[in-house]
Amino acid sequence: MPSQPTTVATAQPLTSQPLPFPPLHGRAGFSGFPSPAQDYEQRTLDLNVRLIKNPTQTFYLTARGDSMEGWGIFDGDLLVVDRSVQPRLGHILVAMFNEEVLIKRYALHGGTPHLCSAHPHYPPLPLKGTECQLWGVVRAVVHEYLP
Repeated sequence: MPSQPTTVATAQPLTSQPLPFPPLHGRAGFSGFPSPAQDYEQRTLDLNVRLIKNPTQTFYLTARGDSMEGWGIFDGDLLVVDRSVQPRLGHILVAMFNEEVLIKRYALHGGTPHLCSAHPHYPPLPLKGTECQLWGVVRAVVHEYLP
């Protein structure tokens, strides 16, 4: 069966969108008397703080295709891609491979570096003798359960 690589949509710009965070009712790990004003503090949940380590080197990308489902990346998932991370074996990469943008795992196959999918219908792609430009390492995947 011919190889059908995973394709991706255009990158989305980084924005900070603080989200409301529900009030906590316990005080684990604190000592002393709590401040009465603490009940009125504005708390937010910002996924940028949690998922983005190098803001100037990070971008979002939407995954397309089914080749990475075995590793938890589904069609339509939002990927957080970091250009500053040095790729290592086992990392999931976004790369331009023979003029096509792919999302694949960097692995050894037969002792040589390959880009590998998690789907049995897509064979490993050898890096030797090909044009491959690394765009970044996938740091996180955001998978929405509701449309």
